[in-house]
Formats: sequence, C-alpha cells, structure tokens
Amino acid sequence: MKNLSKVYLFYFISALLCVFVLLTIQKKGKAARPVSISEHEYSIIEKLNYKQPVTIVAYGDSITWGYDRDTRGNVSQVQHPYPKVLEKQLRKKYGYNKINVINKGHPGWTSIQALENLEEEVLNYHPDLVISMFGINDARGHMKYSPNALPVPVDHYKENNRQILQKLKENGIEVVVISPTTITNNKNNGKKTQVYYITAIKSLAQEEKIQYVNGGDISIHGNLYDGIHFKAEKYRLIAEKLMSDIF
Repeated sequence: MKNLSKVYLFYFISALLCVFVLLTIQKKGKAARPVSISEHEYSIIEKLNYKQPVTIVAYGDSITWGYDRDTRGNVSQVQHPYPKVLEKQLRKKYGYNKINVINKGHPGWTSIQALENLEEEVLNYHPDLVISMFGINDARGHMKYSPNALPVPVDHYKENNRQILQKLKENGIEVVVISPTTITNNKNNGKKTQVYYITAIKSLAQEEKIQYVNGGDISIHGNLYDGIHFKAEKYRLIAEKLMSDIF
C-alpha cells in the first residue's frame, strides 16, 4: 500500500508540474507576441515595440502642412514639415521602416473643415494613430474657411473637435491632441483670445480621455517669421515635442 501511495503521489506531482510548465509557456507566448489577438487591440506603443506596420495621420492646418512664404509672397511647403521629421525620428528610435506618417495638414483650415472632411482625409487611411492640431484659424478667422472671415466661436470649436475625437475613437483609432502653437499675430484679436481655444481643447482632451500635448510649450522665441508660422528649420520642434511627450 505504501508503494501504491508513492506511485499516486508521483503521478499527482508530475501532473501539477505539467500544468505549471504549460501555463508558463502560454504566459511567455502571450508576452512575446499573441497571435490570435486582433491587431487593433495593440496600443500604438506596443505596435512600435513589436515592429508592426504603423500608420499615423497628422491632421491639422498650415502648421502641420509646413507653410513657408518667400519675400515675394510665394507660398510653398517646407522641405521638412513636422510629420516628415516625426516619421524619420520614429524609424530611428524603433529600428524599422514600416512606420508611415501621413501629412494631412491644410493651410487655412478650421475645425469646421476638419470635421467635414474627416472621412476622406483620415478614416480612409485606417490609421493606428491620429495627431490632431487645429485652432489657430478658429481663433483668428480665415477669409476662405471661416464664416464671414470671423473667428469660429469657442463652443463651436470645442464641439467640432468633440465629434472628431468621438468618430476616431469609434473606429478604434488612438488620438493625440496638440493645442495650437502660440501666435503673436493679432488679427481679429486672435493673439489674446487664443487662450480660450487652448483651454477648450485641453478640457475636451481630459473629458474624452485623450492624450494631450501642450503646443504652447514649443518655444516661439526667434522661431516665427510672420507671427504664426515657424521658420523652415523650426518645424522639427513639434516632432521633438511629440517624441518627448508621447513616444
């Protein structure tokens, strides 16, 4: 009977060890790279760490686009707008090239155009992450893109952005919101009223639990050439801010 008990004990301990080993292997497998999980269930940082293909849409106005104007008044896009710099820095940091940052900046656009064109400009690309930055033209008004060339009311600006954020979230897209960078040009009193738009987008990001980056932290000392737009070589500061705060 003693020998029989020892045999049962041996098999019981062996079975426990097998279960333990299987659970350990399963746990390690999940940590390394679960195969069955949907790709959309990874966060953007996890995708970058796992070296998965990543698509980021930078959605914004002329600051995102990379606006430049020469002494003759000819408008052009700078050679290195911030989305291009961000793509290069992400590829360097994470060590692979399947990271694409799509520049969807549009000079003059307000939150009105951002909401109206969200499907075509953003959702059609099925991005993993959207970096949204609007507000300068809302605060100043734009002769082509804001009603009667007047500022977009702050509450309308906030509601437009709320709908944008909610639609992105509904599609399983991560979002980073950057508040408008500081301006010194005072058209329509925009220099003074901009603070209300910054406050609105910051509070919205908190309400919607969206990652927020303070565009006002980006120094404009010696960086602006017209009170709004960055000097060509300074757009990189936006990418560097994102790398520091998000990536």
